[in-house]
Amino acid sequence: MSNGDSPTRLTGDDFRAMVAAGTRCLEQNADAINALNVFPVPDGDTGINMLLTLRSANDSPELPPAGRGTVAQVSHGLARGALLGARGNSGVIFSQFMKGLSLGLADCEDCGGADLGAALGTGSAGSYQAVGKPVEGTMLSVMRAAAEATEATEAATATPAEILRIALEAAQWALEHTPEQLPILKEAGVVDAGGQGVVAFLAGALGHLDGKDVHLEIAVPASSSLSSVSHDFLEHTEEEMYGYCTQFIIQGDRIDVDTVRERVMAMAGSTVVVGDDRTVRVHAHTEDPGPVLSLGTAYGVLDQINIQNMDQQHEQFMVDHGYKAKHQGFAIVAVAAGKGIESVFTDLGASAIVRGGQTMNASASELLEAARTANADHVVLLPNNPNIIMAANQAAELGEGTISVVPSRSIPQGIAGLLAFNPELDPDENIEAMKQAIGGVRSGEVTTAVRTTTLNDVDVVEGQAIALLDGVVVAAKSTEDEALAALVARAEPEADTLITLYRGANVGGWQAQASAAMIVSHHAGVEVEVVDGGQPHYHYLVSIE
Repeated sequence: MSNGDSPTRLTGDDFRAMVAAGTRCLEQNADAINALNVFPVPDGDTGINMLLTLRSANDSPELPPAGRGTVAQVSHGLARGALLGARGNSGVIFSQFMKGLSLGLADCEDCGGADLGAALGTGSAGSYQAVGKPVEGTMLSVMRAAAEATEATEAATATPAEILRIALEAAQWALEHTPEQLPILKEAGVVDAGGQGVVAFLAGALGHLDGKDVHLEIAVPASSSLSSVSHDFLEHTEEEMYGYCTQFIIQGDRIDVDTVRERVMAMAGSTVVVGDDRTVRVHAHTEDPGPVLSLGTAYGVLDQINIQNMDQQHEQFMVDHGYKAKHQGFAIVAVAAGKGIESVFTDLGASAIVRGGQTMNASASELLEAARTANADHVVLLPNNPNIIMAANQAAELGEGTISVVPSRSIPQGIAGLLAFNPELDPDENIEAMKQAIGGVRSGEVTTAVRTTTLNDVDVVEGQAIALLDGVVVAAKSTEDEALAALVARAEPEADTLITLYRGANVGGWQAQASAAMIVSHHAGVEVEVVDGGQPHYHYLVSIE
């Protein structure tokens, strides 16, 4: 049908077909949208995440049968399907756009231009509300531009197609200007991927009402300066640490979505928490998924749990966009967990970090891939955990002589090994020096016992703070400070000993400083440093040298 034949009002079936057409356009351009995905982190593929969310909406079991549903019923069914099937940050945000549309159309048996314009406004508002810390220059800005443009027009007599045309033009303008709002996009040389997905969806929906087939040039502006990621951006982000993209659904009763959102925001970044009092979808980026999942179980039953390692995704993203690290003769890859500890290793010269440790042992393939991407003639692996040494040795065998292992059994040993590295020495000399260095450090750990047992003649009760010295349990106490004191006492430090406390994610800075002062008061002549390690599970990691 031509523009003049566009319906003045949409039935439930018309609305459903319009959304399906927007989905098809997004599908046709998903790969191009994926290629733009750089913000906030490579967190899966934006185009695919939005597409899977919309497919779930179109396949929603709550949709009424064809020919029997009102616009209100159809939009509600689509929104419920989008919520349950939302994938990734972009998909969850778009599911809230769909929910906002349904709220704006809740009283509509059929839908005119004015109704659709108002619904675009509630859709945009719902999307902003869902995001913990809204950022301009993203799909949120594109949605809002589309909504505000329709609010500014005389919508009383406008057809749905005319409203969508205004919305699409505004969305395209906003998309082209996202690099001006968000420096990371300008640095990367791209527009926002999620915003591009919104434009593709609107273009497909309008194409259906206009009776046109929407092609790539309509959905994705062909600006060569915005079609690929710059090498400078890739080089700048090479050392970034991203953590885990953690997603799940909470099924419960009388859930307060706002309270859940506030609690997740206090624990993680890039949070999107949406839903109602029965079903809540959580999306968050965190260094340790465990606490966020535990929070979810406090409100109900978890479903559709999906945890992705974004550091690995980022590495693949770099490769896909043709980036290679600068070639070097010798590189070090370290295993670590905790933002502060990871920073220590990178600051001391580690070329790459593989996230892992206790409860999260790195695999041989992960270590091998990190060694390969280091782009060096020879790579040394620092496993920093006894459970990872065998995997590191396997990676070295697969590396066919280009990879060696310095068998560090703890974070303090790994740091000592890295400090012993001398760029003026050849690989064999460096490896020997690093091995000698890890033998000169005593390593301590303070954590919480997960079961009741007896080890090394120490009776341990589940929930107690336990101290380990060089991997051996030496004390079980009521508090972590008592366990730390017992640990240091067992080590019998001499007057010139340096003790470094790496405080865990659950230990406050003031508490760690008080613990350091306690050690100094009990051991004359020792020096104590406190480092914010941020590691999970362990209150303190202790280096004694």
